[in-house]
Amino acid sequence: MGMLRAIGVAAVGLAYATMGEAEVSRATAVKFNTVCTRCHEGECSGRLSFSSGVAATRSHVRRYLPSSSSLEVEELFAILKYTKELCAHYPLPDAIPANGVWGEEALRQWRSPDGDSYFIPLGRMRRGVYHLGLRFDGKAEASVHITNEKFDVLLEEQLCKNRACDRTLPVATEALYYLHLKSSTTLLGLTLTPAR
Repeated sequence: MGMLRAIGVAAVGLAYATMGEAEVSRATAVKFNTVCTRCHEGECSGRLSFSSGVAATRSHVRRYLPSSSSLEVEELFAILKYTKELCAHYPLPDAIPANGVWGEEALRQWRSPDGDSYFIPLGRMRRGVYHLGLRFDGKAEASVHITNEKFDVLLEEQLCKNRACDRTLPVATEALYYLHLKSSTTLLGLTLTPAR
């Protein structure tokens, strides 16, 4: 019985991953992870609060994101459903630069609609030590929160009041990692490379 359950869970995960890459836009994923996660991050209950489906979420979503289209509401619901049922970040297509350096243009697409935060998938990090560098267009107060795909925290702190911040990240568990950055100052560059 345990083996059948494991196969079923794996199949559900694969179905969600395929749906996630095909049906949820990057813009909606950013909205969810910069606005909705203020209340819904890591909500792992195995069930949905909105048991009547996406229709029940429309007014709730539009209270916080008034200009959301019907498609965005459906996508936000799909992300919440995935998060609650699988207790994991919703899978996103790989957009990590090969050299580990994001420029301003690449970072802009991961910025919240209000310009106050970023959600940036950092990709798969293996065990080891990494160097994280952030460069802003002015003096920045920033709140940095890095979690893995299962919401385990790697780094959480208030960073600098300078134009550039550097941190060493010791990674003990190989996983996909995500950066939540709260700062209204524009992020001009992000570097994530193995430490030498």
